Amino acid sequence: MITQFYGLSVFFTVFWKSGIALGAALGVSLLLRRKSADVRRLVLSTAVVAMFVAAAALPMLPRWTAVTPLWFQVQRPAARAVSEQASAPVIIGDDELTAPDAQLPAAQPVVRRIDLSPWLIPLIWFVGASTLLTRFAINLLGLHRLRKASEAVPDAGLVADAARFGRRVEFWRNEAIGAPVTWGFVRPIILVPAGFEELPAECREAVLCHELAHIQAYDFLIRGLAEIARALIWFQPLVWIVWRQLREEQELACDNRVLAAGGKPSAYARLLMDWDVTPGLDSVIAVGIANRSCLKRRLYALLDPNLRRDTVARAGIAGAWLLGLATALPLAAISFTQATPTQPPIARDVQSVSPARVAVTPEPPVQIAQAQTPPAPEKAPATQSAVQSAPAPKPKFDAASIKPCQPGDGPGRGGSGDMGANGGVNPNMPEGIGGYFRASPGRLDVTCGSLLTMVGFAYIEHGKALLNNPGEPMGAAERIQGVPKWAMAARYTIHAETDDPAANGPTQSARGNVGGTPAAAMLLYGPMLQGLLEDRFQLKLHRVVDQAPMYALTVAKGGPKLKPLGDGDCSPDGPPGWPQGGKPRCNWVGWPINGPNRMLLGGGIALDRLARSLSMFVLNRNVIDRTGIAGSFLIRLEYTPDENTRPCLGPAARCAVEANSDIPPGATIFAALEQQLGLKLEPIKGPREHIVIDSVERPSEN
Repeated sequence: MITQFYGLSVFFTVFWKSGIALGAALGVSLLLRRKSADVRRLVLSTAVVAMFVAAAALPMLPRWTAVTPLWFQVQRPAARAVSEQASAPVIIGDDELTAPDAQLPAAQPVVRRIDLSPWLIPLIWFVGASTLLTRFAINLLGLHRLRKASEAVPDAGLVADAARFGRRVEFWRNEAIGAPVTWGFVRPIILVPAGFEELPAECREAVLCHELAHIQAYDFLIRGLAEIARALIWFQPLVWIVWRQLREEQELACDNRVLAAGGKPSAYARLLMDWDVTPGLDSVIAVGIANRSCLKRRLYALLDPNLRRDTVARAGIAGAWLLGLATALPLAAISFTQATPTQPPIARDVQSVSPARVAVTPEPPVQIAQAQTPPAPEKAPATQSAVQSAPAPKPKFDAASIKPCQPGDGPGRGGSGDMGANGGVNPNMPEGIGGYFRASPGRLDVTCGSLLTMVGFAYIEHGKALLNNPGEPMGAAERIQGVPKWAMAARYTIHAETDDPAANGPTQSARGNVGGTPAAAMLLYGPMLQGLLEDRFQLKLHRVVDQAPMYALTVAKGGPKLKPLGDGDCSPDGPPGWPQGGKPRCNWVGWPINGPNRMLLGGGIALDRLARSLSMFVLNRNVIDRTGIAGSFLIRLEYTPDENTRPCLGPAARCAVEANSDIPPGATIFAALEQQLGLKLEPIKGPREHIVIDSVERPSEN
């Protein structure tokens, strides 16, 4: 267990330290996006080299340990519980340490097991690292073989031009390639295709300038180090981003050198498009003028007259290296440890302790995942504690009939159609969703209901709402997990009756009543349906809370643009909707289509209701109201759906937008909220609750 934790801690330390270094380099590079590509290349190259220098110097660096406060949790290995039962009191006498013989555990047979956990994570890392390092070695070997199959270029003019840069460069020619490539840093090699000498002088000078710029900046060495870093810390996503962006910035910086030397942008862009890169050669570690992975960005940069193309002076390069090392070395040396909580002193009654014998009761094992339990009242009888902790029995139906959904079982809410057709599965609905629920005094009828819908209906909508997870009405799969495959396809028709007086009251709200579902219907839909699922389906579930990305609904910089609900602005007993030119129904929310746009309408709703509606019908995340604004408002929000909005779940006629409509497309949901309502969405993280089904079976016979 300790070995496994140590392996995890090493990977975690490497992950967050490399993440800080690479994230800082990417952040600085983003801030310098208006500068030249040579500056951004220097930043990324410095980060890569600084990581290797810090790793090499780590054995010689001092260790700096920072103590984190108790509220900042640091993972520690959990102590292994020796026994699930509480240990017997240990009696400390004058000359011995004994325990009652009757309490000794029986000897257990020795079972030899091989524990794979200590080296499973290192094995996964080794497989990934060895795969990438092997690919790197194969690329190097391929370049060596390519050099062996090439012939030297006798053109003295090319050698003389290269000598101006102060580097000993070898020129080779190979008919198997379609564009020049460069590699090596001790004795660099420029490999050109056949017929290179016959190119116009302007093209030869542009190619030579580009490749020599790579050599002068040691791009091949930096790219090789980036390849090794990617192989060693492949589990760090930022190293892949830096690896790719470094390749692009190297090519952009060398293109700028060509233009600074007098090359024409249009002619040079045409030259890049004419090169024919041999398949596979563009992905090796050699640097070349015809790198196709970022060709589009390079062509845009060449034709942009406002782009900066200056180079970094030697003083700037030296300053960047020093700054990178000054940041990386302390980061490599620092580590964190958790502050030890102060234990309160143990109160002792000296007069009541015998000097000959002291009874010491070890503490029971700590239950890591258990919620905080309030202390039990002093001197409470055991029977009373058991009664208090036992959950109250759920009310049950006196009789219930459950059968698979069949054709002719009944229509849906609209009173038309046959919900039993196709076994109750509606192809227009998401997988696992379906069912029509109707409550009458002392009776519950479910027509072709799925397990997923029934669980959401009983435990969430008419039970205990989930924390920060309202969900879309037909998106129950986002809130309920662990439903087996057979239960996603099965549909059941249920007829259940009870003589319970509490369930025999009114179950339908009077017209215009916005007070909520009547108590009898809440009992039938909630606790009694829960009891039916647990009794006949053997359903067992639990709730889980995790951290999830969310949005906070706040007031925009310009202030709110909300229309308060005035007297007579909504109709309390009118039909649901917002008639053209009429008044909306009070406390109503709708989401109609308007040409290529979608809308969110609210007839006299509070902003917390708006936040819930955004969560359920518009966005893919939960929204929490943090505006601090009270009151009811008329909401009219129109936006264009995009990747940030929730897909419309429901019939195609209700969801389809009109792409060819004369109505112009609206703003995104973020811009629409600020422009139309004076509100904005801020990304946050918060606790989100969902239900996990532990076990469920097909229903028992009637």
